[in-house]
Amino acid sequence: MKALKENPVAVQSKQMLLNALLELMEKKAYSSISIKELAECAGLDRKTFYRNFDSKEEVLYLRLQEMCQLYIKELRGLPRLTSYAGTKAYFEICMQHVHFFMLLKKNNLLPLVLIKFDEYLSELNTLFLSNPLYREKSPYELYYQAGGFWNVTIRWLEGGTKESPEEMARIIGSIMPPLENEG
Repeated sequence: MKALKENPVAVQSKQMLLNALLELMEKKAYSSISIKELAECAGLDRKTFYRNFDSKEEVLYLRLQEMCQLYIKELRGLPRLTSYAGTKAYFEICMQHVHFFMLLKKNNLLPLVLIKFDEYLSELNTLFLSNPLYREKSPYELYYQAGGFWNVTIRWLEGGTKESPEEMARIIGSIMPPLENEG
């Protein structure tokens, strides 16, 4: 079955609202940004906002969804899926979006990231299912690892992202078990 493409006008409106929200978050607290103000900043009306989103959080989820999809695409494109390569790709994407993460941190919204990442956890795990180490894990183990991974990410962000994605991949690699046949 062919996936339906989203209306290009809706896609553009969503991006305009996302960009406007991030612009407003540069100037003021997220909690004080109204839907009316957000729509006006995007050059749209409130009806357009509500046609595309139910809340401001959903606008932020759009960026997080884009990041998760990019990560999955990167993993699928790897010639060989190793824990090092997967972790390095993850931190490269985080580095590309560090400003976005810092805006979330400034507004105490980093927990939204874990909520969205959790939605993609089962899809990410399917990429690893050929590996017996992951196939045998209970869902609790997978969520435990994801939570630890996220906590390391938060510390890395708070520390100013001083370590490179390669260095972070080595650090995580020393904590997590290697994938089968990983050298």
